[in-house]
Amino acid sequence: MCGILVYFNRNGISGTELKRSLNALQKIKHRGPDGEGVVLINSKTGEFHNLITNETPNGSPEHKVSIDEAQGLNFDLILGHRRLSIIDVSTNGHQPMYHPNGNWIVFNGEIYNYIELKEELRSAGIKFKTDSDTEVIHAAYEQWGPKCVEKFNGMFSIVIYNAKSKGLFVANDRFGVKPLYYINDGDKLILTSEIKQVKEFNVSLTLNKKAVEVFLKDHYLDYDQQTFYKEINRFKPSCYSTIDLQSSTELKGSSYYEIENTVTENSNSIEEFVSLFESAIKLRLRSDVPVGFASSGGLDSSSVLYTAYKLLSNNGTPDLSTFSAIFPGMDGDESEFIKLIEKDLKIKSHYVNPLEQFNINDFEKHIYHQDFPVQTTSYYAEWCVARMVNEQKVKVLLIGQGGDEILAGYHHHFYRYCRQLILSGKIFKYLSLLKKYAELKGIDKNEVHKKIINEVKLSLKFKAGLANLGNDLSNKWNRADKLVDLLKMDLLEFTLPTYLRSDDRDGMAFGLETRHPFLDYRLVNFCFSTSNDLKIKDGWQKWILREAMPVMPEAIRYRKDKKGYTTPQNLWISKNKPAFESYLNYLPEDIKKMQCSDDFLKYSLGAWFKTNG
Repeated sequence: MCGILVYFNRNGISGTELKRSLNALQKIKHRGPDGEGVVLINSKTGEFHNLITNETPNGSPEHKVSIDEAQGLNFDLILGHRRLSIIDVSTNGHQPMYHPNGNWIVFNGEIYNYIELKEELRSAGIKFKTDSDTEVIHAAYEQWGPKCVEKFNGMFSIVIYNAKSKGLFVANDRFGVKPLYYINDGDKLILTSEIKQVKEFNVSLTLNKKAVEVFLKDHYLDYDQQTFYKEINRFKPSCYSTIDLQSSTELKGSSYYEIENTVTENSNSIEEFVSLFESAIKLRLRSDVPVGFASSGGLDSSSVLYTAYKLLSNNGTPDLSTFSAIFPGMDGDESEFIKLIEKDLKIKSHYVNPLEQFNINDFEKHIYHQDFPVQTTSYYAEWCVARMVNEQKVKVLLIGQGGDEILAGYHHHFYRYCRQLILSGKIFKYLSLLKKYAELKGIDKNEVHKKIINEVKLSLKFKAGLANLGNDLSNKWNRADKLVDLLKMDLLEFTLPTYLRSDDRDGMAFGLETRHPFLDYRLVNFCFSTSNDLKIKDGWQKWILREAMPVMPEAIRYRKDKKGYTTPQNLWISKNKPAFESYLNYLPEDIKKMQCSDDFLKYSLGAWFKTNG
């Protein structure tokens, strides 16, 4: 887990541009506090020089030059890297990393199955000098070319300078866990891990008012490749691109992964789910530094924790640490469930009360690191947890993000599934499911029925061409009749992308790597191939996960409520009302007039204008 910078100028890079590049790299020092690496490359000849800065570790490669010496060199490509040491923490894992064939790589993320890939490559006669996953990427690209990404199980943004083609290979992981941003104008190309880096290059940026309007009205962020600047785009997940630097800087993404919606019947579904889930967690426990676990008291994070405990028990009693945000005595607090796990597993639990820690300057730092405004204060709570993890000297945190999107965990998933049942004529199955759901939740089934009938009416209006919610995104989301289509949208467009970017920014602000077992692509493929009955059954959502976790306390395994990551947001705002309202002063007049569904969205947007805009 690290941060990268790539800068290319077809006409050569000046001393001023070099300094701007180094400043852009310093902007993400928080992502990689363990060292800095920079290589200067002449893309036409392949000639290179390793730039030595104050934070370059000892023992880095040959062909070293100082910043002053670099002024007289002829180069047009800069690869920069900030390192957070997780795998092979020695200088052997230093980046940019050179390959004997002349290639160079900068890489942000982890390839969890690098050990298995290394063995496969060794059987093909390839030798290795390090224990890093970075060298495995180098070798995999040499052996299999761009298709190597299909073999990677991990999260990654990869940029490789190909000495033979005199171009770049760029790739992003399947779900965009490690975002990569870019801006190009034909002669120049900038690739960064965070948007704030681009601003160091003195480029002209234009506010994307359409994206701002969508955020204020519908809460959507990260739903496509747009950002809040028209000139900056996010590289598309599940894609790679090969760029011929001698002719173009355009990134034409080629897709290498798609989720198939084909449902297959499997009588051993629970056993297969357990096997894949355990494998996903086992891979994500690989680390040469301490690993911790997020614990919310909910089903997803608890499933990760209990499974990890089981896997690690093979070598004796595990010494595990969990990290949680709590709000004692307030609505939505999950302390009782977190403490139940602590007592059951006899683990070390660490708690933070974000309400007590909150101050307006800290909130602004949070928004600055996010690169975007936030929809709720839940993201600030995650920020506080990440800081606490860092204080405990833990560098890796396993979290339960993604479980809801692949296993139908949100309330709207239940309503949409019921809509699907009615529209497909399965009325008796719907009525049975409705009754059981209402009994489990302790709510009036007639009230739930009204909501579902409204869903059905909306679908019929769409089919008749009578519905228009005023936003293409909202129309698309509400038009989907099948649960599997809605899950796919939530996973790839509407909910998860923003959660993942938030995880990345909040964690990396404190040099913390977050890992997501539910997003192992093998597990995602499996869950999308299972029938809806394994996701929603007898009134329970995420049914297969509950069945797969008999070791978990029943109070958590069969929790009837669904809280999400709840925070006392209204209390936060009321206690800090003047400070929050002051952010409105930073909004342009035309933005102030935009329709907004929640006052907090404008407060958050104002904070973004103050710190990032």
